[in-house]
Amino acid sequence: MSYSFIRPKPKPKLDSESRMILIFLLVTLLLILGFTAYIFLKMRSMQSEIVSMQKQTESFRSQSRQFRDEIARIELLAQKYDAISTNNTLMKESIQNLFDLVPDQITLTKAMLDRNGLVLYGVTPSKDVYNYLLLAPLKSVFQRNVTTFYPLENGWWRFVSVNEGSIEAGNEVPE
Repeated sequence: MSYSFIRPKPKPKLDSESRMILIFLLVTLLLILGFTAYIFLKMRSMQSEIVSMQKQTESFRSQSRQFRDEIARIELLAQKYDAISTNNTLMKESIQNLFDLVPDQITLTKAMLDRNGLVLYGVTPSKDVYNYLLLAPLKSVFQRNVTTFYPLENGWWRFVSVNEGSIEAGNEVPE
């Protein structure tokens, strides 16, 4: 005997709600696995970029050190140039001042200037002209002055003046 007017249909193992939940869970699981894989790949990519950036940073530091060394070298050269330029200017002024010291009556034939002093060769009409017009200014500049005179046939005197120990060059007068 049959209690139903229709034939029984086979019952599905999963009903539609369970299927939807299962599909939702599978999609969610796939999304989580995909997101995890994406994060893992990004992490590996970031690690390789970090290594690359560290190498680049070290390269920049090395270049920075080289630039600093080059700047220091250039600054040293500039200081040397300034010192040489200053010394040349002072030497030019000293030579100009030396020639300004020589009066019109005295003729210089040779002048040698070095760090220790000055040697002058020349001709003067008399020893007194030399002593009053040239020796006095030389004594104010140099610590030691030695002059040797040689008579000429025309009555004038040839002289060699050795002046040492410039006060301006940083040597002080001994007490």
